[in-house]
Amino acid sequence: MEKGMEKGKIEGRAEEIIESGFEFGLSEKDILTRLQNKLDISLQAAQQYLLRFGKQMV
Repeated sequence: MEKGMEKGKIEGRAEEIIESGFEFGLSEKDILTRLQNKLDISLQAAQQYLLRFGKQMV
């Protein structure tokens, strides 16, 4: 159960980072870098979050 809560927390932060990145006009590359640095995740995981949450921004 704790693992699921941690995953949800990371997903929430990823969504916020992506949303704010687009609001401030950052490129997708910069957003991916921020996701990796802030959440300590791989490039592949960052790309998956961008695909998932970036579509909601359009």
